[in-house]
Amino acid sequence: MCWFSAEHASHIADAKAGERLAVRTMTWHANWVVRETELEAPRPCPVCLKDRTRVLFRLSEDQQAKLQLGSETEAIFRMLKQPKRDVFEFADGREISVNNLPAGLILDVLVVPGSEQLSAVLEMEPAVKEKDKEKDEEEREKEPILVRLLGRF
Repeated sequence: MCWFSAEHASHIADAKAGERLAVRTMTWHANWVVRETELEAPRPCPVCLKDRTRVLFRLSEDQQAKLQLGSETEAIFRMLKQPKRDVFEFADGREISVNNLPAGLILDVLVVPGSEQLSAVLEMEPAVKEKDKEKDEEEREKEPILVRLLGRF
């Protein structure tokens, strides 16, 4: 959702992991991805998805029938260069242009490229600390009692 909005919007927001977005048809018949809270706003701010952003579509029954997708379907956003198009790629190989998505479609941002490593580290940090703590306790138990006692003074 970046090629068109980059050329036609004065302000653009970047998508963030965990954010809920929606598709909005603008008055000039182009679709923008906007924050769900701005879906009905008179002048919504378009949200730019980075190339290879992973999203989860949350489709109504009507949208499922129209797009022939399940109620919750993952896709990868792609900014194609030749020709300039914004599309979502699905596991079955299909591509759907942002402009071919139905208005009101809701999607959740799962992973934004460049931030997934940081989020993985943050999720793993408590487990790593716990393992390190257990390791330290095991090593202390292996030390002779005299060394452990002297370590307390």
